[in-house]
Order: sequence, then structure tokens, then C-alpha cells
Amino acid sequence: MTKTPGFIRSNIECLLVRAFSRLASALPEKAAYRLGLLLGRIIRAVDRRHRTVADENLAAAFPEKTHDEIRELGRRVYRHIGLIIVESLRVRLMLDAGLHRWVQSPDLADARAALHAGKGLIVVTAHIGNWEIAGHAASIMLTPLHSVARQLDNPLLERYIDEMRRLSGQQILDKRGAVRDMMQVLKNGGAVAILMDQDARRHGIFVNFFGRPASTWPTAAALSLRLGSPIVTGFVRRLDGQFRYELIADPVLWPQPTDDREADIRNLTQLLTSRIEAHIRECPEQWFWVHRRWKTQPPPKDQG
Repeated sequence: MTKTPGFIRSNIECLLVRAFSRLASALPEKAAYRLGLLLGRIIRAVDRRHRTVADENLAAAFPEKTHDEIRELGRRVYRHIGLIIVESLRVRLMLDAGLHRWVQSPDLADARAALHAGKGLIVVTAHIGNWEIAGHAASIMLTPLHSVARQLDNPLLERYIDEMRRLSGQQILDKRGAVRDMMQVLKNGGAVAILMDQDARRHGIFVNFFGRPASTWPTAAALSLRLGSPIVTGFVRRLDGQFRYELIADPVLWPQPTDDREADIRNLTQLLTSRIEAHIRECPEQWFWVHRRWKTQPPPKDQG
């Protein structure tokens, strides 16, 4: 049977990622860190389209910064992206050695108490720091997560990445049709993790994010209000130095429904988005600015 170009490409992509993963894991920590920095510079040099998106987003989010400051921040964003790739592909090594060697854990008593209340727990996170490491850290230090993720277009690469994501006991829910699965997990007292900092297109509701309306997934707020499930916002932020991180868990939010469900969902979604923005402002180079977060805009009649 003749192999299709797509099949051949999928195999080549998967082989390259596996090879790079072995390289990243074989190198000493300092050399792997330098590899990540180099990879980030290379990606920025060749990725003109997303480099422009990142610089435009940064300029709009931080109008007080000069052109040169924005350019330097953009370079740091790409260095961070390079480090994310190397870090994520070294995760098996990190887990085998004990993740606590790299990730500092906060006091998680509040989150554990919320989880033990029997209503499940919604973990809202974002593309801050290293979200792949965050899934492993929370699954080990708090409870195994059921994390929502979109499947990759390359099925071979999807299986490889999915296998790594499950090494810590984390389960992955396909983003397509995930709401039903999330509801079942929460009803059973489990924890679901949702990334809610990407453009939701026509499926979202508009809330304020860095001073501009952004189409945002209301899923976390809607589930919390419907099931009574508490929400914790959490991230893994890189610390200065080599591959070192801290797990951040904000105070737990309990749903406070009123007679206006639509307003409740909007207000809770805004609160969660504001928490995400606050963490981004603390380490702006560690957010995924290359994404067109504000691509979808409300109709003109709603912008006033």
C-alpha cells in the first residue's frame, strides 16, 4: 500500500520530536538550559508571523513601555518558549528523579479541603510558566487531574505526548465534547483542569483582559455554578536560574449563585480572567503572547 504524504510527514515529525527529547534528557541540566535558550532565539528568528503577533500584543498590553522595551520583552518571551519545549521533553527524567527537586509546592491545605468537600474541584490555569509541568505537579502534589486538551493533528505525535502527560497519573480529556466528561468527573468528586486564556471565538463571552474585550471560555464558571464545585486558579512559574519552578495556588473560589445566571457566569469568568492577568503582569515574559488572544471582537454595538 502506498504511504500518503501525510503519513510520511507524521512519522518524520514524531521521530524528530523523540530524537530531540532524548537529546534534551541526555544533556546535563545547564547544557539543556542553554539549549532551550538557543532554541528560543532560533524560533524567534524564523517565526516572523508569530513574532509580529507577540510584539503587537505586548505593545497593546503595556502601552507605557518603549519600542525597545517591547522588543526586549518579546525576545525574552521566545527564550521562555524555547525553555518550555526543552523542559517538557525532559519530563520523564524529572519525574523519575522526583518532581519536588525542581518544583516548590505552596501550602495546598485550602485546595485539599475544597476537594474533600465532595463537589469536585475545578483547576483553572493558563499558558503561564510551564503548563505541561503544572499538570504533573498538581497531579502529584494535590490530586490526579483530568486535564482538557485539544488533540494534535499528528496522531503519532499525539500518542507520544499523551503518554508523557499521563506519567504522573494525569488523565487527558479530549476538548471536543469535554463538558460531559468534566461534569462526570466533578460529580464523582474528582478534579478537572481547564486552560481558559485562549480566544474562544464565537463560543465565548467577552470580558476585560488587559483593558480590551477578549472572547473567553465560560466553561469553568458555568460548571461551578451548576454543580457547586469550587475553583482554584493555579500555575507553575519559572524561578530565576536553571530548571526551577514554583507551584502557585490562589485562594479557592466557591460559587455564589444569584437569580441572574447569565450575570453570575460573566462575573465569575471576569474574576478568573483578572486573576490570570494579575499573574501575567508579575512575569510577562512567561505568558504565550504569540497567540492571537484578542482576534475575536464583539460586534460594534456591544463595544460601547
